[in-house]
Amino acid sequence: MSLLRFQQYGAVGVGADHKDGGLVIGSNGGGLSYVASPSGVIYRTRTASLDEPELDQVADDLRQFLELLEQSLTRFVADGEPGCL
Repeated sequence: MSLLRFQQYGAVGVGADHKDGGLVIGSNGGGLSYVASPSGVIYRTRTASLDEPELDQVADDLRQFLELLEQSLTRFVADGEPGCL
């Protein structure tokens, strides 16, 4: 899905000046997207729009993002509570 989105819409502007091209790597199912920057930092959008997204950093790199995702899923399976992502 990420590559199809990239092919149709292009890169998402990330970085201080939004000139670096990031790749959408997933979503939370509720409209927010996760974007990987060229430097490896992972961001989450604040809104569903990717035109001029407001981004919050959620992980320093893909490894940390996947570890947070695993923790979130483990917590959800154990007690039904949403995780930190």
